[in-house]
Parts: sequence; structure tokens; C-alpha cells
Amino acid sequence: MRLPPSTLPSLHWLQQHTAGLLRLLYPPQCLGCGASVSEAHVPLCAPCVRRLERPDPEAVLAHVRQLPGGEPVASAQALWAFDTGGVVQRVQHSLKYGNRPAQGRTLGRWMRHLFPAAHTGERLVVPIPLHRTRQLERGYNQSALLAEGLADALGASYQEALQRTRATASQTRLSRKQRQANVADAFAARSPQTLTGATIYLIDDVLTTGATLTAAAAALHTAEVAAVHVATLAFARS
Repeated sequence: MRLPPSTLPSLHWLQQHTAGLLRLLYPPQCLGCGASVSEAHVPLCAPCVRRLERPDPEAVLAHVRQLPGGEPVASAQALWAFDTGGVVQRVQHSLKYGNRPAQGRTLGRWMRHLFPAAHTGERLVVPIPLHRTRQLERGYNQSALLAEGLADALGASYQEALQRTRATASQTRLSRKQRQANVADAFAARSPQTLTGATIYLIDDVLTTGATLTAAAAALHTAEVAAVHVATLAFARS
């Protein structure tokens, strides 16, 4: 049933004040130390952010390039080192399973510091896609949220330039070889003619073995892009 137009302002007022009351009763907290943070979309306080380890970009790139299909990747970086059971894992799990999409865009904006030098030509920020079934189950793609935030911070274009050609098993409990086989030929470029010559920033939440990212990068290279730069929220040394 459609509500009368006259009720819409009062509903908006109620939503605003309900949100304000919830913030007052349950103030948003840092996922690292529990201190208060300004808004629910800010997952960590500044002191906790400063304490997190930043992986060496050369080590991340070396990790990616030793994989099948990883050699053409131009650069690979991660905002933080993954810490099993620690702060970064709590942030990643909150983003992936906690139904907090606004946090994803904030984290994506924080990833802007991975790209201090602007690349020339057209720049496209591209997320690793979820299969349609899994995205319906989860409600959103955490990698897409990161990519949206990064594109906004960089002033670059966001584009869902990849698609999953088939459903794949969860990578969590698979070995390195099983992960590579699981995602082999699992991606294809959408409208590859629109990607030719573009600089691509390929975004995912966590780099573990790198199998997913290198498979996706290989699909982008078939479209004759200028370069693929990989960036993730976290790097988990496998």
C-alpha cells in the first residue's frame, strides 16, 4: 500500500530521530579497542589505525608474480597485513559478514594512500565480482564497496568490468593448488572493447594465495588493458 504523500516528512523525521537515539544508546565503537568512534561507518579509531602493520609493496608484488598468470601484474599492494584473530580480521569479517556496507566505502577511501602517484590515461577501479547466487545470499559484494570508496577518493571511474562465468567453491579451506584450479577461467571481461588501453585498479578484500586476483587479472589482460594494479584491504601471508 502506498502511503499518502503527507506522511512522508513525518516518516523521514522518525527515521532520523530513531537513528540518533540508537547512536545515543549504542554509540559506535572501534573494532580494535572498543573506544567510541564518530560514526558507524568508521570501523577503527585513529590510534588503532596507526598501530596496524603495512605490508611491503615489493613483497606483495613478488608474492603475486610467482603465481601462474601473475607476471603481467604491474603492482600489488595491501593496506594492512592480515592478523589472524586480530584487529584486521575483525574489520574484514565485519565488512564481509556483518552487513555494514558503509564501512566498505570508508575502507575503500582509506585505500587511496596505496596510489600516491596518478597514472596517466583512463583509470578504472574494478572489483572482483561475486557470483550472482552468492551476492544474493550476502546482499552485497564487499569488494565492490571497497572499489566504490577508492574510486570516489581517487576521482577515478568505477566499473564492474568483470563477470563470474561460473560459480566457484569457497576458497577458505582449499590448498594453494586447489584454489588455483577452483578459479581457473572463472572470470571474463564485460565489453572488453571498452577496456582497451585503460589502467585498471583491481580490488579485493584479502589477498591470500592470490589465485583469485591473478585469474581476474588474466581476464582483464585479454581485453588489452594498459596495466593491472592489484590492491587489497589486507595481505595474508600464506
